[in-house]
Amino acid sequence: MSPRALVTGVSGFAGRQLARQLLDEGFEVAGTVRTRSAEVPGILERSLEIDDHGALRSLLDEWRPDVVFHLAAIVDTVTTPDIMRLHRTNVMGTAAVLEALRDTGSPARVLYASSAFVYGRTAPQAQPIKEDEPLRPLTPYGAGKAAGEVIAMQFARETATEVIVTRAFQHTGPGHVGAYALADWAAQLAEIAAGPGEGVIRCGNIDVERDYLDVRDVAAAYRAAARRGESGQAYNVARGRPRTMRSMLEGLIRAYGVEVRIEVDSARMRTIDQPTFYGDPSKLAAATGWRPAYDIDATLADLAAFWRARVRAAAA
Repeated sequence: MSPRALVTGVSGFAGRQLARQLLDEGFEVAGTVRTRSAEVPGILERSLEIDDHGALRSLLDEWRPDVVFHLAAIVDTVTTPDIMRLHRTNVMGTAAVLEALRDTGSPARVLYASSAFVYGRTAPQAQPIKEDEPLRPLTPYGAGKAAGEVIAMQFARETATEVIVTRAFQHTGPGHVGAYALADWAAQLAEIAAGPGEGVIRCGNIDVERDYLDVRDVAAAYRAAARRGESGQAYNVARGRPRTMRSMLEGLIRAYGVEVRIEVDSARMRTIDQPTFYGDPSKLAAATGWRPAYDIDATLADLAAFWRARVRAAAA
């Protein structure tokens, strides 16, 4: 009998990649969505609000997963127009998932997908960031993820459920959309590439350093941590090498092969930016053997190809 996985937030950026990889590994996969389908053939989808304890309990009773990947969240890393909705989803949603597991007597192993945003502003001497760095989130998103970690770890201590926490640093790749720097730049460049002549790309602070992974490597890290990580432990999911956002933008421009003028837009500047922010992935590597498989320039080329196709499809 094939093992079963439940992926909450399966229609999200990382959720879709994780579902595909689990299917390739031989899992049967179910996932929760809110409104948008993951459009991954072969998975069972259930549309529900992630803080709906009754709906979650019914799904767990039906599916009986061996492992639960809790990814469902509102990902809002800078400004949060609706803080109460964010915390209902990210904090109370986590509590609802865990209580539903308790109520159904599920023996499933749980991976809670947290975020590097739980660390907040860190001192230069703390780079690369290790998992024992104090959690000092600066944003509601980071605070919600930190609260989810506390809830998940308390649940593990009380119930003896095996719970692993991952803290993913920033990631991109094919399928990346939304108000995120690389997705936004890729969208702008795709429009420029589709039109005549030179264009202008608008960006915020591109001289900061960040630690970027391919989303497919992040999904692989989640699988590795769920399989071989130690319960009660948190693991950074990171490359461990920072790159300036300027170099990332230049890599995208090369992938498109276009002539552009870079223009800094003050409206895109972030007041909470720190000069350098990158993680130490050695704990995850030692526990699971996970290493990034994708070179970041190849990732940028795949992101460019995704957005080229998206813009062509919209124009057709």
